[in-house]
Amino acid sequence: MLNRTTRKIALATGLSLVLALPSLSRADFAAGQQAFRNGDYETALREYREDGGAQACYRIGTLYDNGFGVPENKQEALKWYHKAADLGLDQAQHRIGEMYDNGRGVEENPVTALNWYLKAAEQGMAIAQFKVGDMYYTGKGVKQDVALGVKWLQQAAKMGNIRAQYEIATMYETGRELKKDISEAAKWYLRAAEQGHSRAQYTIALLFLKGEGVRQDRAEAVKWLRKAAEGGHTKAQMDLAGLSQ
Repeated sequence: MLNRTTRKIALATGLSLVLALPSLSRADFAAGQQAFRNGDYETALREYREDGGAQACYRIGTLYDNGFGVPENKQEALKWYHKAADLGLDQAQHRIGEMYDNGRGVEENPVTALNWYLKAAEQGMAIAQFKVGDMYYTGKGVKQDVALGVKWLQQAAKMGNIRAQYEIATMYETGRELKKDISEAAKWYLRAAEQGHSRAQYTIALLFLKGEGVRQDRAEAVKWLRKAAEGGHTKAQMDLAGLSQ
């Protein structure tokens, strides 16, 4: 009877420990994040190592990548990015893609870069989708496939990537790769403009001024010209001055 009771207690204790592991892991990661924010990179590294999850591995990679609390070591960073990427973290997959794309710490290899960007893109990462689209569109690292490139750029635009939104807008405005549709162009220029894209702000201002693709609205045009001008867009600054006269 005692042995049976002892076994039950041991089983219950073991189960409790197993169930507590995710919480303990999250606590390690949270402690690592706090240490990092405090500039205590040594403690951050230790906590991240104890956590061992995808985000923690990625954070270790960034420590080595940037030389925070450890000597800068791109190869060690890449090793930890791979650990995180193998656990499915899109940020790590994208970062590996960037390293091969730019030849940072590794020999430049656009084919390998594209493969890693694709992994992140397929998980819904907007910036990775933009890069995949751009590479297919231009034929960098892959046989050029304009239609597939546009498809990925459209997906990135829908996911909120500002550069993709601007590119899709210009395609609709000019009829390049997409059927000319000034209303669709205006929609995407506006989305990019709302995120601070100065060229999109300038273009949507002109569309409001002329009433192309949107209702004619001088006040709205001036608003967007002002935003573009504040963002350093020279033509917007000149046009704004002209409208003020």
